[in-house]
Amino acid sequence: MTNITQAPPPDDLAQLIATRAAEHWNSDAKSALTRLLADVLGDYDAAYQLVEETGRKLLAAEYEEDPQ
Repeated sequence: MTNITQAPPPDDLAQLIATRAAEHWNSDAKSALTRLLADVLGDYDAAYQLVEETGRKLLAAEYEEDPQ
């Protein structure tokens, strides 16, 4: 019997890519991941916004602040 790994749901995949992009300080890597996320979401502006929001949340969590 073949072991088939199930792909994560699209929302989880989008959040994973956004998190990886937000963690990158290297602009080339961040841009590449944002473009990948845009392919997943079908919308570059939504991808960019998700990466930025995720970055703010990560920074807030690091400094234990409210992300808003």
